[in-house]
Amino acid sequence: MQQAKTKLALAVAAGFLTPALPADAAEKIHLKLGGYSKWWLVAAQSDNDFETATNAAYSNTDVKGDNEVHFIGSTVLDNGVKMGVKIELEGGGHTTTNTDTIDKSFAWVEGGFGKLELGSDYNAASLAHVAAPDAAGLWAGPPQGLASDTIIPRPSAVSTMYSGNQTGLDHDDNAEKILYFTPAFHGLTLAVSYTPSALSEDDSAQAIRSQVFAAGLSYGGTVGPVALALSAGWLGGHLSSASAEQNDVRAVSVGGQATFLGITIGGSYGNERHDLRPGAAKAGTIDHSGRSWDVGLQYETGPASVSAAYYNSKVEGLMSNPDSDRIDIVQMSGKYTLGPGVAVMGSVGRIVYDDETPSGDAANHNQGYAVMTGMGLWF
Repeated sequence: MQQAKTKLALAVAAGFLTPALPADAAEKIHLKLGGYSKWWLVAAQSDNDFETATNAAYSNTDVKGDNEVHFIGSTVLDNGVKMGVKIELEGGGHTTTNTDTIDKSFAWVEGGFGKLELGSDYNAASLAHVAAPDAAGLWAGPPQGLASDTIIPRPSAVSTMYSGNQTGLDHDDNAEKILYFTPAFHGLTLAVSYTPSALSEDDSAQAIRSQVFAAGLSYGGTVGPVALALSAGWLGGHLSSASAEQNDVRAVSVGGQATFLGITIGGSYGNERHDLRPGAAKAGTIDHSGRSWDVGLQYETGPASVSAAYYNSKVEGLMSNPDSDRIDIVQMSGKYTLGPGVAVMGSVGRIVYDDETPSGDAANHNQGYAVMTGMGLWF
């Protein structure tokens, strides 16, 4: 045991103390392109009572997109340490007007000591998280499809988990942070992250008490003929700005998938608690404390895969109301690979939004169906 510790110490020392020069000092890092382009044709129908109560007639058809171009580069130093950079450029298909043009951007250092990452990326708990399977890739966060609330409108009175309709702990999104990943040990990897300012990015003004700590533990391996993917996450810190009521947040998540003979069954659970700043008024204040869970089944054979999944969340909502807001999603998806990096996809589902107020208030309750079909290109 002592010998192993000595070897580890020497490896770490070698990584940080050995003069670090590129193998070819005349050559800079060359960037390679990667990314994807996914486009969907959408047909949707909201509840008639909701549209009447809100005096709105929502479109029954739409086109949704999710596109990114990745710039990736790396080099290996004389001492064996790897260094690299990744920049993700959003290429259109946004569902909001305030999305960054550059979605993520970070540099990393990797060696026998593990991997250190600095920049804009998801936190450790979010990166490790495993959720229910979905053949079309519309389930795991950040939420897409029905779970994004952009196909069937979510009433403003209905609250989601802080990170939206998911079980992952994506509270600080892509805010700048430092991440560390341990070397994999028998399929286990531990990741930790620290976000100094969870409510601002880039060179924005420092937010007040908005630091977030996160940790994620992941496992990937096999037990006999069964392939396993497991995760556990923790997040804690502050999410308050100068005008926000919420202060401390504590959240946990677990998830897993098991695959045997092309059949994958999986699910996940998330739970979070928010504490108000002492003396904060409760009237009209939203509390995102709650829990969410999902479960799903997927079958894959050759180039084709199909899946079915269910999601449920219960969130406190208005502090002045002791009841909870509830969201339910049922979704079936399919994907067929036409060739390397080319696939057609489809999804059909139903979502129900229930506010904690009485069911007679149609403006605070909505439900609807959606059918989506599209294509995906990966490069």
